[in-house]
Amino acid sequence: MKNVRHWGWVAFWTGTICSLLSVGCRKESDRPTWDVDLLVPLVRTSFTIRDLVADSLVTTDPQGTVTLLYRSDLFKLELDTLLLAPDTSFTYRYALPIADSLNFPAGFNFFSQNDVQRFDLEELALRTLVLREGRLELRMDNRVNSLVIGTLDLPGAIFPNGGTSMTTSVGAGTPSNPTYSTAVRDLAGTSFDLRGPQFNAVNTLETSIGAMLDPAGQGAWVTADDSLVLSANYLGLVPQYARGYFGQRTVEAGPDTNDLSLFDALVSGTLDLDVATLRLTVENGFGLDLQVRMRQLSAINTRTGNTVDLTHTIFQGPININRAIDLGSGFIPSQYSNTIDVSNSNIDLFLENLPDQIGYELDLGLNPLGDISSGNDFLYYESELKAGLELEVPLRLITNELTLQTVSTPDLPRNAEGHALRSGELKLFATNGFPMSARFELDLIDANGEMIATIPVDGIAAAGLLGANNLVTARTESVLTAELSEELVNILYAGARLRSSVAFTTSDQSQHLRILDSYRMDLQITLAANYMVNGDE
Repeated sequence: MKNVRHWGWVAFWTGTICSLLSVGCRKESDRPTWDVDLLVPLVRTSFTIRDLVADSLVTTDPQGTVTLLYRSDLFKLELDTLLLAPDTSFTYRYALPIADSLNFPAGFNFFSQNDVQRFDLEELALRTLVLREGRLELRMDNRVNSLVIGTLDLPGAIFPNGGTSMTTSVGAGTPSNPTYSTAVRDLAGTSFDLRGPQFNAVNTLETSIGAMLDPAGQGAWVTADDSLVLSANYLGLVPQYARGYFGQRTVEAGPDTNDLSLFDALVSGTLDLDVATLRLTVENGFGLDLQVRMRQLSAINTRTGNTVDLTHTIFQGPININRAIDLGSGFIPSQYSNTIDVSNSNIDLFLENLPDQIGYELDLGLNPLGDISSGNDFLYYESELKAGLELEVPLRLITNELTLQTVSTPDLPRNAEGHALRSGELKLFATNGFPMSARFELDLIDANGEMIATIPVDGIAAAGLLGANNLVTARTESVLTAELSEELVNILYAGARLRSSVAFTTSDQSQHLRILDSYRMDLQITLAANYMVNGDE
């Protein structure tokens, strides 16, 4: 129902009418007025099944039978579900344990300290980390009366330029008037070996930090009140790659819903499907084993409030998902699929609810068998776990008042005080090649969607004639009429919108009828209108 070109006649016939009658002039008191009855051909068009649903959803077999094929993501879990690197700060303080003061020469190594930094990554035990984003801030707080040069060396890290250290300097300060400086290093592309200095730890980075007095300075007298504070701050860390053990835990997904646009245009009525297939696919881009427990998959019709839960053996036990394969510079995700059809589930009832939302709830178990990779779980920035739905619905169906609906805004000539169209009768000549009759409803609604008035449409477009094989062998011709009273015309000019509904009913309510791509309905619309010349136009 989103195809404006073919459904414009349903959405607003009178817009075309009025555009053909838009010739007028300013009213003058000395000009005569008279009524004119006009018979105007308005629209000649046709539509097929591709005008009822999005063309991208339609496929056909060699016999021309139409199948709807709809694909959609169900859920997606990305990197931050498994690994979120928090901002981390490490602080080093140094003060001399002396009672008086000492004079240190220029270039004196104020202090030098080897250390290890351990990142708090909760249940993750990382051995390797390569950053996509992040920065390292080296901050110095100086209470020594000399310029001081600070150095941070990371033997377990390699910056993109091949280096492992960064330096900063801060001017002379005093206990009462300290000085500060901050150097910032972009960590994008930096690789960290988190096994520590003995290569037997996790989440641990070897460091060496030191400070020296300015070699070109005069040295400094240092007292017990003097001190130097260095802090290393890791901020905004986003992994590009990580390797280690990601723990054994459970992540919950849902309850949540996703929109389903397959039946967007259908607002009421019943649909009885003969065949339907749902393929559930899961793609794992993480280098760890997963176990999925499906708790619920529901078809939700928010228009009616009805919900139908899918029944299938998939809900009776866990789904085991293999880990991805690490290629060194990328990965190959693992694949899982399960086919759900009318022979092993209630998928027909699931879809006959005409859902506009899919509800789901599941548990995701990480490493259900523990550390079977010996600390070689991995992930890339691009890694994700995603589940998708593919719905395949051959159009072999029974329909009863299956209603499609659209809303449009009339494009009227002139305005409410200056139009000349008074009333008229619309005639719709329908040549129907579908095995479904069509009943039309036209309502005038306000900006809030509340109905103001109805334009009665008399008659039904009869279904095409069926042969012995339940295919249409001959098209039928029908004439429908709709009266546009002067009151309805005035309501339209007052700003009402038009809600158009078409209800389809298959000619045989006991047989599932095939819908062919070749079926079509031809339409011709005419207007017998009353027009006031030199009247109120």
